[in-house]
Amino acid sequence: MNKNIFLTGFPGFIASRLIPKLLRERNESKIYLLVQSKFVGLAKKQIQKLEENFPFLTERLIIIEGDLTLTELGIDKNKIDLSSITEIFNLAAVYDLRVKKELAYEVNVKGTENIVAFAGQLPQLKKFHHISTCYVAGWHKGEFTEDDFDKGQSFKNYYEETKFLSEKIIRENGDKIPFVIYRPSIVIGDSRTGETNKFDGPYPVIFLINKFPKYFLMTQIGSGANPVNLISVDYVIDTISTLSQLDDTYRTYHLCDPEPLTQIQLIELFAKTLNKKLLTIKFNQNFIKSLMKINFISNLTGLYPEMIDYFDHDLHFRCEKTLQALRPFNITPPKLENYIDKVIDFALKNRDVVSKKGLW
Repeated sequence: MNKNIFLTGFPGFIASRLIPKLLRERNESKIYLLVQSKFVGLAKKQIQKLEENFPFLTERLIIIEGDLTLTELGIDKNKIDLSSITEIFNLAAVYDLRVKKELAYEVNVKGTENIVAFAGQLPQLKKFHHISTCYVAGWHKGEFTEDDFDKGQSFKNYYEETKFLSEKIIRENGDKIPFVIYRPSIVIGDSRTGETNKFDGPYPVIFLINKFPKYFLMTQIGSGANPVNLISVDYVIDTISTLSQLDDTYRTYHLCDPEPLTQIQLIELFAKTLNKKLLTIKFNQNFIKSLMKINFISNLTGLYPEMIDYFDHDLHFRCEKTLQALRPFNITPPKLENYIDKVIDFALKNRDVVSKKGLW
C-alpha cells in the first residue's frame, strides 16, 4: 500500500524546506501539494528548483489546485488517490501579527475546519501533523508547557486568537484524526546560512539598530527582563521531520529556545554584532505602542504597534518533553549567540529582495 502525504502551505518557505526531509525518509511516498490557483506558477518553479537540488524528489511532488478556505478544499478528487494518503501536514495559515479579523478567521479557522473535514474522508490516515504556534498562549503569564492549552487567556491580536481556535478544532476532532501538534516560537533565519524568506519578528529591530551611528540611545520597552523566544528555521524543520516519524500521536511539541535571551540581552547582542554601542532608556510599553501608531514614526523606525507586545511579556515556554523526544536523534536547538552573525549578514544583504509578508 502506498503511504502518501497531503501537504498545505506550499510553496511557502517552511513547506519547501520540509519536503526534502520528509521524502528522504519515506522512500516510497509522494506528496500531494495543495496550491492556490494564483500560486501554481510559483509552485511549479519551486518544484523544478527542488528537483534540481534533490533529484530523488523527481516525479514525487504533485500539485493539487485548490484552496484551504473552500468547501472540500475546492479540489478535483479524481486527481487524488484518497486511499493512499496516510499523513497530512497542515502548514497553511496567515502568519501576520497585523492580519485583519476577516482574513484570519477565513484562513486559520475556516481553513482548519475544511482540512479536518477532508481528513475525515481518508480511510488510511495515520497522522495529522498540525503546525500551530507557541503564541496560542496569548496573554497568559508565567510558564506555558507542551501540555497547556486553554488557560482562559486573552490574545494580543487576531493571529494568536485564530491560531488558538485552529488548534482547538484539531483537539476537538481527536476522535476522527490522530493528530500531532507542533508549536514554534518566533522563527528566524537558518542557523548555518541566515536564510529566511520573511523579515518580520526581530528583523525590523535589526534594521533600525543598523541605521544608527556607532553610539546611540535605544529604547528599553518595559522591564527589559522578559524573554524574547527566537528559534532558527532549520531547527524547526529538523524537529518536525524527525518527530513526525515517531509512532506517538496526540502529542504537542514546543519548537522553541529553552534558554531564550531577555529583551535587554537580545538588543545588546544585536548591537554587538552590528558593532554598535548602546545606552538604553526605559519607556512604558503602552507609550511605545502609542508612538508606533503614528504612521510617520512607524515608517521611520520600521516598527509597528503589534510587535511591541512581544518584547515585554512575562511568558516562558517549556519544552522539556520535546527535547527528551529529540535526544536519541542528537537534535538540539542552536544557541542564538552562535549564529546571529549569519542571520544579520543575510538580512543586511537581502533586505531589499526578501518580503516582509507571507504568501496570503
